[in-house]
Amino acid sequence: MNRTIAIAAVLAASIGLAACSSSGGGSKGSSTSSTPTGSSSSTAGAGSITVGGADFTESTILADIYADALSAKGVKVTKKLNIGERAVYVPALESGEIGFFPEYSGSILDFLDTTATAKTPADVLAALKTAGAAKGLVPLNYAPAQDSDTITVTQALATKDSLKTIGDLAPYASKLAFGAPAGFKTRADGIPALKSVYGVTFGTFTTLSASGSTTQNALKNGTVDAADIFSTDGSIAADHFVSLTDDKNMFAAQNIVPIVKKSVLTPTIESVSNAVSAKLDTATLAKLDAEATAGQDPDSVAKEWLTSEGLI
Repeated sequence: MNRTIAIAAVLAASIGLAACSSSGGGSKGSSTSSTPTGSSSSTAGAGSITVGGADFTESTILADIYADALSAKGVKVTKKLNIGERAVYVPALESGEIGFFPEYSGSILDFLDTTATAKTPADVLAALKTAGAAKGLVPLNYAPAQDSDTITVTQALATKDSLKTIGDLAPYASKLAFGAPAGFKTRADGIPALKSVYGVTFGTFTTLSASGSTTQNALKNGTVDAADIFSTDGSIAADHFVSLTDDKNMFAAQNIVPIVKKSVLTPTIESVSNAVSAKLDTATLAKLDAEATAGQDPDSVAKEWLTSEGLI
């Protein structure tokens, strides 16, 4: 999933993290400290940390999930949500102003090391450990959940042409229309990779947003035959779309991975985070996204899932 958006450095200075923070309930303009019940000595041993989130719903849910789980196990937690993009919050991680941020493995690796070529989940994590070490950042265990680009088609087309993998499109692509953001035409893992990795060349390209109702409707009504849709988009399940398997790793893995400032990492923070990650898969994240998008409070959605999994 291409979530790396360049922002001028002046943005970080003009916005300021304090003005962008939010409460655990998701309201903008304030920050909240979530301190668990228990003795001060146990809290001190568990650690104290500020958990950050970017300014979109899924990032808020993820921040709430990890922050609430940590708080329940004795970590003194402060949340700073709706911060903005990586150009703002990565420097805050490096400085220690934020101590913990749920990230997307491939995208944060690309931000930290633009020369990185790792693709598989394990290789991306290994490269991320190296890239993060120089900045005092530690990636913890990644979750099975990924929010990545997918090449997605309708169930009807998948059945008609026996499509299971992206490569299965090769014999038919020249007669098909493909929809994606404009940047997909030229980015390394976009149209050029479809041709070089899979031998897939679509007949026409239609500029659409990545996921979203416009893309969903274009796929449903036949304006396009295939589209770039994020793997946690609720329309995949709701509209019975088929995301074709990227068996040659055209797209880098985008597993959810907590990035932690090394100086504030404690055994409790690590063990609790790893326990949460172990239970978070793509289908679950898509379901949580859909609930929040439908109007439920992200923090309530997070707590309900954590409770159902015995994590709080």
